[in-house]
Amino acid sequence: MKYPIRSRTGNLPMELLIPILKDAAQLTFSPGGDRVDKDFYSTAVSLCRVSRLFRCIILPEMLRTVFLRDHGVIKFANALLMQKAYAEKESDLFFDYTSAIQRMWISNYRTSLSAGLSELKLNMTILHPVILAVPVLALDSGHFQLLAQTVEDAWTSHEDLNIDHEYCPFPGKIQNLAVMSSCGSWAPFHYDQKKKIPNFLASIPRLTCLPDLEVTSDVFRDISRGLISPESSLLYWMENFPWAEMTSLQTFSVVYPHLGPPFSMRSYIDPTRGLDLHVERLNVSAPLYRQDPRSFPWGTPPFSVTNPGEKNIRTDGLSFEVTRKQTHFCRLFFSWETAWACGLTDDEGYKED
Repeated sequence: MKYPIRSRTGNLPMELLIPILKDAAQLTFSPGGDRVDKDFYSTAVSLCRVSRLFRCIILPEMLRTVFLRDHGVIKFANALLMQKAYAEKESDLFFDYTSAIQRMWISNYRTSLSAGLSELKLNMTILHPVILAVPVLALDSGHFQLLAQTVEDAWTSHEDLNIDHEYCPFPGKIQNLAVMSSCGSWAPFHYDQKKKIPNFLASIPRLTCLPDLEVTSDVFRDISRGLISPESSLLYWMENFPWAEMTSLQTFSVVYPHLGPPFSMRSYIDPTRGLDLHVERLNVSAPLYRQDPRSFPWGTPPFSVTNPGEKNIRTDGLSFEVTRKQTHFCRLFFSWETAWACGLTDDEGYKED
């Protein structure tokens, strides 16, 4: 189908128009910002309204990274239902969101819950096939538990009785799952142990914990300065871990700000100021830890300080890495979304130029 775009773009050839539109619709995130801009979709949305051709070019770029905050889950579920209606009508407006989304962030569970638990569950049921197809996923512990429950309900109610649910892997594509702790609590895996969900977790190779800085900053500061072993802080997140379910897990990680000297505690705790800091990542080899947790080689403190852009392997199965880039941190009311959007919490974040 040909679209009348000459009146809007003059005689600009398509080979120039397409990269211009893609660049204009690109969602850019600044590592130095203290929060991801809520209006970063505005330019892309405005361009989508110009013509159907613009929409076809821009949507894949706009949906590459999706942020669902506050009531975003409900709004995104409505958008998926709208696309389903377009598909049924064979409308030119239909677009497959699942094929475009590469990264998804879901947070602010308490705000989402204000619409009612039953409505939130319904919307998560609509979303979960899309969520499980996203390679890089981050969500808070409340949304994680709700996702786990909706996946379990969908799996147990599967109509094909010939499928062996115990051994058939759930069709998920998540490669990197990050879970945010909330108010110092780390309980994303405290779901009903009577309802096992091995098919949801079994294929995930990398799991990252994004901790609450208000509660844990003092411990991380001592680790960053090479004063204490990371064993106690890592075991806090690992003790309730569903190792039996996550059979494909290769790396368990905890990320936190690199609080090495020089360091201004006054700026760090001041919500109006904050600090631009590097991100440090502790990585544990899941296969080695799983073999014998009691004799896992945590190493002996003190550790030497890891500098920005470096990766150090202290013992077999335990490594540290620090990003070259910085992002804005504040001990109080901090959200990981900017660091995550910039890739600073990912496995390869420290390699970025």
